[in-house]
This record gives sequence, C-alpha cells and structure tokens, in this order.
Amino acid sequence: MRSLWPRALLCIAGGLSSACTLTSDDFHPPLMDSMDVEGTSGGSPAPVCIGSCGAAPNAGRPEPAANPVASPAGAPAETAAPPLPLESPVAPNSGASPTGASPPAAGPAPMATDPTMAADPEPAAPNEATEPEPIAPDEAPDPEPTAPDEATDPLDSDLTLIGWAAVDGLGTPTTTGGAAGETVTATTAEQLADFASRPEPLTILVAGTLRVERLQVASDKTLRGVGPSPRIEGGLRIRGKAEEFVRNVIVQNLTLLASFSDVEGDGIQIYYAHHVWVDHCDVQDAPDGNLDIVHGSDFVTVSWSRFSYTPDAESKRLSTQIGHSNSATATAEDTGHLRVTLHHNFWDAGVTGSMPSARFGDVHIFNSYYASPEAETAITAGPGSRLLVESNYFENMLAPYRIVGGTAPEPQLVASGNVVTAAAATLQTAGTAFVPPYPYLPEAADTVPEQVRAAAGATLSFAAPDP
Repeated sequence: MRSLWPRALLCIAGGLSSACTLTSDDFHPPLMDSMDVEGTSGGSPAPVCIGSCGAAPNAGRPEPAANPVASPAGAPAETAAPPLPLESPVAPNSGASPTGASPPAAGPAPMATDPTMAADPEPAAPNEATEPEPIAPDEAPDPEPTAPDEATDPLDSDLTLIGWAAVDGLGTPTTTGGAAGETVTATTAEQLADFASRPEPLTILVAGTLRVERLQVASDKTLRGVGPSPRIEGGLRIRGKAEEFVRNVIVQNLTLLASFSDVEGDGIQIYYAHHVWVDHCDVQDAPDGNLDIVHGSDFVTVSWSRFSYTPDAESKRLSTQIGHSNSATATAEDTGHLRVTLHHNFWDAGVTGSMPSARFGDVHIFNSYYASPEAETAITAGPGSRLLVESNYFENMLAPYRIVGGTAPEPQLVASGNVVTAAAATLQTAGTAFVPPYPYLPEAADTVPEQVRAAAGATLSFAAPDP
C-alpha cells in the first residue's frame, strides 16, 4: 500500500477542480545513449542497495565526497569518472581505492566497435567468488527528512506539488496552471485546440479520445483527463519564444499516443517554457522522444508518469532528453536553466535509454522505477549537468547512471540510497551536484516498484462533468 503523503502529489491551486522545430537529431543525438554492452551475469542476484536504502534519505545530508565510493565485495562500485569524449561513456576508475576500501574489480574488456559511434566499454565484471548482498541501512539514524510545509501550502496536504516547478523564479511564484480561470470541457479535437491556445487562464477537462497531432498549449493552462481512458492522439507543444516563454502549465492524468505526434516527433515538448508540471501521464511511442525539455526551459517537475514504447513503435526509443545540444549557442541559452525534478516515474518496456539524458541544468531524480528489459543504460549526465540521483530502483540495468564528459564544464552526479539489481552494474559518480532548494521526502528505494507500478501513468479518477 502506498503511504498517504506521496499518494498523488498533485498541485492544483484552488482545489481539486484543476488537472494533472528541431530535427530529431537535434534533440536526441545518437551518441548520448547508444550503449552496446554485451551480456549480463547469469542468475538473479540479490539486489544491491547503494546507500541507506532501508531508511528515507534526507535532503540536507552532508555533501558527498568526489572520490570513488567503496562498496562491499561483489557489489557494484560507484566510481569517479575521468573526462572522456562525449561519444564514449566513462570507464570505471581503475586507480587506487580510498583508504580502507577494497580495490575495484578488474577493468572492462574491449567491446566490439559500433560503426555508428565510438566504442563503449563493457561494465566491470563482479567478484565471481561472492554474491552481492544488500547493504544494511546505517545504524545511526538519519537526520529528520524535510517534508513539504503543509502549514504554508495553499493546497490539500495530499495533493502537493514537489520539486522545481514549485520554486519561485522568473516572476512566477509556483505552478498553478489554469486555476485562476474557468473550467471548460473538451469533447472534440476542435474544442481542445481552441481552449489550449486561448490567452486567458483555463482548466481544460479532456474527455474521451481526441486526435490533435500538434496541440499548442498557451500559458496558464491545466489539461486534465477525466472520465474513462482520457487520451490524446498526438503531441503536446508547450513552446514559447526566446523573448516570450510559455509559463505556468499543468498536464495531468492523460495518455498520449505519441505515434501520431506532429511536434517534431515528440510526445511532450517543453521548449522556451518555465513552470511546467507533468503529472500522472502515460506517454507512448513518440518517434523522436517521449519527453523533451530544451532551449532554456526551467522550473519543471515530472511526477508519477510512465514512459514506454510498444514493440511495433517506429522510434529511437530514447525517452527523455534535457538539453538539446553542446553548441556554444545552447551553452549560453541553457546554462543556469533546465532545472528539473523527476520523481515517482516509471520507465517501462521498450525504452532503450535517455531516462533522462541531461546536458546542463540541475536535475533531481528520486523514487523512480527503471524496468525496461530492452535497456542497459538509464541516466546519463552530460556536459554541464549536475544530477542528484536518490532512492531509485534499477532493475537489471548494466549502467544505471553514467557520466559522459569531455566538454567543459564537466558533469557532476551524486547517487544515494538506490537499489541496483544487476551484479555486473557499473556505477559512476563525480563531484557534489547540488542541494535542492525545496522540501521533499524520498521513500526507501525498495518500496518504489510496488508503488510506482500501481500508480504511475493516467491512473487518477476524475469524473467527467455532466453534459
């Protein structure tokens, strides 16, 4: 059973009445996530818990050291990463271990060359003499976690927005969507396109299955699916201009059948936009990427959502991209922006990478579930990014989180409290990342699969209004 506090994590100011182009190569360069790691170890090893998985981590924990983290014999070792060209993932550090730590496992063997990119190293093999055992929680109690401030939150305490989209910035105190305006119902594609493009605040209830291949969403809007199986066949374009960003948008409780998308092949495109909350959505089969957050977008939260590809999908199957390029223009545009929180999300079958891949920005990923059998790599920290990866569950991932550097500024990634089930997994960390400026309360990673499987996606129940 899910605990009460994280149940829906919805932010709808004013109550429950509101809801949850570039070329494809510009968004998803193939070099970011095309790993060709061969094989896994046999059997089903016991999960390895990296950090204090049995107890909730605390947002205010001390800054982790930049040195490699020692792991028990047989467990994947978190390794600091030296700079490498962007085309190749970082190999585990084969140098000396910290004082008192066992030396890391033998270095990876060379891999077969992929003709489309530089060869990637194979993850280090585990210690064959021992089976990895879960790491016990620290005996000393963790500091009291920081929970959302229910006393000052204007919303129901069980319907609270968490993360960057709740942070004051760029003249917007938080994300409320269309709560300041009227509530309307769209039962046809024409109505939906009309309501979403209007200048005034609106909460738009989406009923039934509507085909809108390119749905342009203006500022101050909530799109909320209501009734049985609310669906949009197409893509959402939450896109402004460099001189006029789209702002304050909520998308909630919708299934997006993105194979119909005419939004540069994206399921949800957040582009020149800030204060956007995507909650309890199910995004499938986008030809380019299920979710892109690019071009200086900022203050974004993605929660309780599911990303997947069906077997017949014609797609790169690289799901979530944060930052679109390493170019000088993109560096200037994105530096200091792309602040994104992803929590309680489910990367499901068919996804092969980019869960997410990030350039620049401060990206916080917690309590998410990685279970795509087609994927060997999940999270990629690219140039300029700072990633905090906490209390997630990685099922059979050979590279749950990795660093791809070589372009200044070098990426940083701090990992804590995660469960990794693959014995041969290679874990890479570097730097100190950042401390989130908002309250949050991550749960123990071993509770994540049950909760996220049950509740991620368009699983909320909102009655459709009477005709």
